[in-house]
Amino acid sequence: MRQLDPTDPPRIGPYALLGRLGAGGMGVVYLGRSTGGRTVAVKLVRAELAGDQSFRARFRHEVRAARAASSAFTAPVVDADPDGPIPWLATAFVPGIGLDEAVMLVGPFPEHVLRILASGIAEELGNIHAARLTHRDLKPSNVLLALDGPHVIDFGIARAADGTVLTAEGAIFGTPAYMSPEQALGRTVSPASDVFSLGATLVYAASGGRGPFDGGHSLAVLQKVANEEPDLSAVPGGLRLLVAACLAKDPADRPTPRQVMESLAGEAGPLVQGPWLHPMLVTAIEKAAAVLAPSAAPPVPPPPAPSAPPHDAPPAPPSGLPYDAPPPAGPPYDAPPVPPYDAPRDATGQPTVHLRRPEPALVAAPESAPELRPSRRKLLLGLAGGAVAAAGGGTALYFGLPSSGKSSGNQQQPQAAPTPAPTDLTRPIDTKVAATPLWTVQLDDPAVQLVGEGDTVLVAGMKGVRAFDKTGKPVWGPLSNYLARSWVGGGASAMAVGGGKAYIGGLNSQTDLDFSLKAVDLATGNVAWKIAGPHYSLQSASVAGLLGGIVYVHGDRTVTSTSGNPSSPFEYHQAAFVWAVDPATRAIRWETTYQHTTPIFGQLLVPSSGTRLLWNTASADRTLSKLAALDVNDGGKTVWEQPAPGAGATLTSLTYLPAFSDGPHSSAGGDFLFLTDRLYALDSAGGTVAWKSPGQLGFQSAAANPDGTVVYAAGQAPDKDVVAVQAFDAKSGQVRWSGSLQYGSVGNIAVFCVDGNVYVWTRGRVWALDPDTGNARWTFDFQPSTETATSVPFWAGGGRVYGPTDKGLTALAADGKPARSQSAPSVGASG
Repeated sequence: MRQLDPTDPPRIGPYALLGRLGAGGMGVVYLGRSTGGRTVAVKLVRAELAGDQSFRARFRHEVRAARAASSAFTAPVVDADPDGPIPWLATAFVPGIGLDEAVMLVGPFPEHVLRILASGIAEELGNIHAARLTHRDLKPSNVLLALDGPHVIDFGIARAADGTVLTAEGAIFGTPAYMSPEQALGRTVSPASDVFSLGATLVYAASGGRGPFDGGHSLAVLQKVANEEPDLSAVPGGLRLLVAACLAKDPADRPTPRQVMESLAGEAGPLVQGPWLHPMLVTAIEKAAAVLAPSAAPPVPPPPAPSAPPHDAPPAPPSGLPYDAPPPAGPPYDAPPVPPYDAPRDATGQPTVHLRRPEPALVAAPESAPELRPSRRKLLLGLAGGAVAAAGGGTALYFGLPSSGKSSGNQQQPQAAPTPAPTDLTRPIDTKVAATPLWTVQLDDPAVQLVGEGDTVLVAGMKGVRAFDKTGKPVWGPLSNYLARSWVGGGASAMAVGGGKAYIGGLNSQTDLDFSLKAVDLATGNVAWKIAGPHYSLQSASVAGLLGGIVYVHGDRTVTSTSGNPSSPFEYHQAAFVWAVDPATRAIRWETTYQHTTPIFGQLLVPSSGTRLLWNTASADRTLSKLAALDVNDGGKTVWEQPAPGAGATLTSLTYLPAFSDGPHSSAGGDFLFLTDRLYALDSAGGTVAWKSPGQLGFQSAAANPDGTVVYAAGQAPDKDVVAVQAFDAKSGQVRWSGSLQYGSVGNIAVFCVDGNVYVWTRGRVWALDPDTGNARWTFDFQPSTETATSVPFWAGGGRVYGPTDKGLTALAADGKPARSQSAPSVGASG
């Protein structure tokens, strides 16, 4: 839970708000408490949707339907006001951890836990369908794991959004990887569609974060859903036939939720005692439950990893064990031969230690076959042992599918050695190896931005720009160029380079506030040409980057218009703008603007290739964030526009700097890279989400490798002073590796990938990481800019790494080692 923002209301209806639980395209979710002490989750609809009468009608209908479908395990609706000035809905607060978060924390789920998931979700789907509803958006993030079993949440929300602006936001209200074929083809959706989504969700849990149709853009995924067979290679053999039946293309061939439950209950063997939740998830749940009793004692930390794991395995990561490792000895997790689940990451959950289910609750029922359709309690206590034989003969006989004639039983073999899960954000990847500087040159104008091309690096200060070669020799400068501190403080970029030219933007002098853009020869420093911007009051300006030889500038300006009122003849408005500057004609080719009345945050993302720019405009608190794709070949015309995915869920995007918005920092493999509550890869054609990073982690910077096949992202880990770093496959979004860099004072973060290294900057310290493993090769302490807290004066390329120190501009070799034969320039050389 995060503290309330200054703009958040203190209460909604009868509920005093305690903090923010999250946010999305529909609105913000708060933790609220009534005067009687009842704790609820309150969803406040976005203000712009309040005036949509079609949305209100559907929202009103869904509130009624949700109340009818509420059960003990579906976050029941307790209050709502769909007709208020801004509609809201209150549901019971379920202390639990999202399935997507849990998988990121512990990796692939073992079979006995998958059985509980299948039975628990099927039971809740049955309740929803009995109320004549279809969920239509069942996916891992809509399943909460609590101590009493899985809960299904947010049913009916996607349906409430039909016919409104939210339908354009597929990333939030329709996830292609979990849609049924009939949804993908635009046909009539029935309860059988939810069963298909159940099958896809089970594959996600079994594989450790990969769905049955993952890979490619959203349209490609939908094509696979409609026409291709699912990838079930990660599903345990004992459940594969059941999951395959759920994923049948024809809705008539899928089992009903009741049949799923009955198949899991049939052919049952003796029940074996054992916990259903891994200690890491219990700890996460306890952390979430702490909000129910703020005065309670702090939760007990999870049991430590065993000092000598069996089978001569290496020590487990400090925050947990791999999912398939043997359980640690000692109560309350000692026992079954079936492996408990394990592997690290972060999340949210339910009860604290004093709320933990007592030990007898984890003991199995007597060794007798259960009834055909056991109660939820028996499933939780019995299936936790992993001995219920639901697949093989039982499932095959029920659905008329071929049988292997074998039962999974307890045939799991112990693993030889636990290895860190790719999603293990707690894996230390730090190093104490310090790089040795190659040279340092003095700067009389502190650096606020560094860029370069080839063997030349440019240093922009508040007054001018200098150029140095890779040996530290001054090439030219200083070239006068004045920057407004407010621009730099907002993360504006003074320059971009490409094709042997530097394109430098700034004020003409400290007193002349007109903006101009210069084209400067990198080799000589000669100004090839200079154009002045239109004569109007600029509030900010930033050189975003180049695409197809065109230079793009964006910022904010004041617009004056006549009001028709004699006493006040003029009106003043703010407008965000984008210019396309053509070096061939030395003029602005086109300009597009977005008029606004309140302060906004603007960001223009210039990709490495393609014909579209991504323009993000947001309210000052980031809760109303909008994306637009601009066609560079059609005068900047808006091709598509939609709410930004994850808007308002985090404020860490404040520090994702426009200075690093071009090329690899903005795109990979033809997709835009966009950061809010997580990393999103957006299809430039329609704005749909090709993939998104698992779990809410506010990455502050991302960058692709030179060939655009891998994306690296870094941000501050929740509630910890460490930098979390992850690598993703650029096509599928699959996590390749994860880890954390220990640093007690995390600041602004920037990521670069060049010269065979991944560089991570945070408040002056830089690490060079191995792109394939994430392991740190060396580290070095630069210092942040003295001019602004948001500037990141760092650049790498041409086998060099550049940044400021207390002595000036310092260069390192890509391997961090000192030069073998090079006469370094003397400290104080300034050209």
